[in-house]
Amino acid sequence: MSGRGRIAAGAEATVAEVWGEVASRLRPLLGDAAEGEARDLIAAVMEQPRFWPSLAGGVTLNADVVARIAGGAERRARGAPFSYAVRSAAFRHLTLGVDERVLIPRPETEYLIDLILATPQGRRGGVAVDVGTGSGAIALALASEGAFSRVIATDISGDALAVAKENAERLRPALRAAVEFLAGDALAPLRELTESVDVLVSNPPYIAFAEALELPPSVRDWEPPQALVCPDDGLAVTRAVIAGGGELLRVGGCWPSRPIRGVRVASRSSSAPTGRTRMCG
Repeated sequence: MSGRGRIAAGAEATVAEVWGEVASRLRPLLGDAAEGEARDLIAAVMEQPRFWPSLAGGVTLNADVVARIAGGAERRARGAPFSYAVRSAAFRHLTLGVDERVLIPRPETEYLIDLILATPQGRRGGVAVDVGTGSGAIALALASEGAFSRVIATDISGDALAVAKENAERLRPALRAAVEFLAGDALAPLRELTESVDVLVSNPPYIAFAEALELPPSVRDWEPPQALVCPDDGLAVTRAVIAGGGELLRVGGCWPSRPIRGVRVASRSSSAPTGRTRMCG
């Protein structure tokens, strides 16, 4: 049987054979970039470095592995973003499981973790809350890198929470604190945490409905709309978090957020009324 037929037949094949067939499958979509993306897809499914397929051409892959790679290639050929195709995404030092139920974590969101860990609140630990957790990226990064004794993650989507919980379970050995998951809109699940939160973080949807059609097809047609767009010119969730977040923070607590296209860090001051904030960093 030829290499080109082995993936479709679900048979064993060498890395080189699989690479060639995946590249052929992706060429109509990617053109000259298909060869490199086929390599990256195989490496991602195998949880190996990008260069691994180049060194392992003669390695025989069993039928189950070939089938997983074939599934990823088929999804990518249909236009799925790479992370959805391979069912994983890197976020800081973590590899997260992702699919169409959750937003793909963005590299720029990693800056929020740096911002938190650089603050006094982030260094001393305590209680951290991630509103709108999606895949769990922010919450799990804080639980693995921070000194927090308690990390709470919320989301309005039950599907997203299912993905986040799966990631938490798989990454449990890397976590320094357990992550609690709560279902609900914005701050609604957190009413019992008044004046007890040290760090409140949210990377909410911020795309206006009118802007949704202008998004790239790889985003607009694949990622969950609930994680991308929201009412009030895209600011409904952001405004809800800002309006009520101060009541959750203990004195000296802070939240980094990305309300629109910038990043700010706010802190509850001991001299400020509940809900009023000042800048910190």
